[in-house]
Amino acid sequence: MLASQGATPNEMDGAYRDWLHSKTGKRSCKELTSPQLDALVRELKRDGWLTDYRPGGRADNRPTDAQWRKLAALCHELDWDKGLDDPALDRFCMRTAHVASARFLTKALMSQVITGLERWIAGGFPHETH
Repeated sequence: MLASQGATPNEMDGAYRDWLHSKTGKRSCKELTSPQLDALVRELKRDGWLTDYRPGGRADNRPTDAQWRKLAALCHELDWDKGLDDPALDRFCMRTAHVASARFLTKALMSQVITGLERWIAGGFPHETH
């Protein structure tokens, strides 16, 4: 909305931070806890400002939202700080599914990666370094 009114990037950033402060008491999402972020995302979705995001798109062969959530949870369990964007996940995808990044996974390949991570965790995985 501000961009269409000719606002500068600094003005848009300031407006965003003012809005965030009015909602959360913080001026940066970096300062929010996970539950606070979850609540903010729910509010943005409810108000129509945020839609679900799937890395890689929504074609029929693309992983489902449930698969992305499961993969994100496994990344968290493995302490991969960057989640779905963590280089350790990309390396695992390359070894398991022969794709350079999780965003290139199909539903079937996603199932292979999820199963592989679950087995790795069940076997007492060694933490991969970044």
